[in-house]
Amino acid sequence: MNLLKSCWFFMCGIFIKREYDVVFYYPQHFNRGSQDENMYFSHLINACKQEGRSYTVFEEPDFSLNSNRNKNATPFDFIFVLIILLRRMFNSEMDARTKDVRIGVFLSKTFFRCMSFNNVVTISQSMVSIFRGINSNCIIFDVQHGIIHPNKKNYLIEKYPDKNIIYNKMQLLLSGDSYKQLMIENDYTKYFKNNSHVIGSYIIREDLKHDSFNRNILVSLQFTHDHSNAENILLLQNLEQVINSNDDETITFYLKDHPRFNFDVNLTDLLSLKNVKPAPIDIDDCFKLCSLQITAYSTLVFEAALKGIPTILVNPLSKYDYFNKYFSYPFSNEIIDFSDKLFYKKSSFMVQEWASSYYSDFDKETFIDLLK
Repeated sequence: MNLLKSCWFFMCGIFIKREYDVVFYYPQHFNRGSQDENMYFSHLINACKQEGRSYTVFEEPDFSLNSNRNKNATPFDFIFVLIILLRRMFNSEMDARTKDVRIGVFLSKTFFRCMSFNNVVTISQSMVSIFRGINSNCIIFDVQHGIIHPNKKNYLIEKYPDKNIIYNKMQLLLSGDSYKQLMIENDYTKYFKNNSHVIGSYIIREDLKHDSFNRNILVSLQFTHDHSNAENILLLQNLEQVINSNDDETITFYLKDHPRFNFDVNLTDLLSLKNVKPAPIDIDDCFKLCSLQITAYSTLVFEAALKGIPTILVNPLSKYDYFNKYFSYPFSNEIIDFSDKLFYKKSSFMVQEWASSYYSDFDKETFIDLLK
């Protein structure tokens, strides 16, 4: 159904004129909202609606996932499959960016022939070279998702911005001033000084969720293909050690899978323990239920902190030790320390202040002013 709908839309694009101020593009696995929407884009789309900016939303399929599709987005399936086929047809010695730009030029003369747009908003740098080939003059914005640090692949490596960012003249949309400062301070080229913009985040600072430790702990897992099998095993062993060393049987651990959990790690033994349960699907329900979090390096450290929920970092992988190395997480304590009500409340205020400099409230005016 999605493929047919996509095929019809883009076939019509050969003949039907369409004009947009903004094209939003994202992969399917970012549909993490309660209505299967992309939460990283929802506030941006609403801003366009409120300000009368025309837009369209393209959703890239992920055929390896069972996650739901967004009914309000146009499936990109037809073009996505076509791009995969065209990539295989090009000379293998041609670099990936050049291939995609040339494919974009081809699309500009066919299925995008009657479509015009001034801005592209994407995430995880998805299809940026394709869109640069389609429209050499548009502004391409990449929305920050997750954490960015001085050695973040595809962003900043050894003091230099990623070539894909430079060649495609990308603009970064960041969630907080501390992220921008971190990028500028670690960029020899000064590219990010003028090409990164703080627009805030859909994640907002709230009143404290809990005034004491309620003995429910959210465990935000990091088992993905980003790690080697050995690294995933080490993460699992470390987590098992933390849970098994807990002597308080009144404490319950709720396991929350990473959105890109690859199922290569067997959690059966952990879930068989009396004090270990699956976490609710909705992250807001998780934070209502749990007053403390454990993770290796999940972005949920920030999201929990904005709600006043402290995190215990248990990370055996030194190369992923971002929160201590780059973000100066304000404390390092054990579960038992948070049983003290005064200490818990003090920690809640502390982490909330810390996170607010990285994740500020969404600034609609700044975002709209950036659009061409």
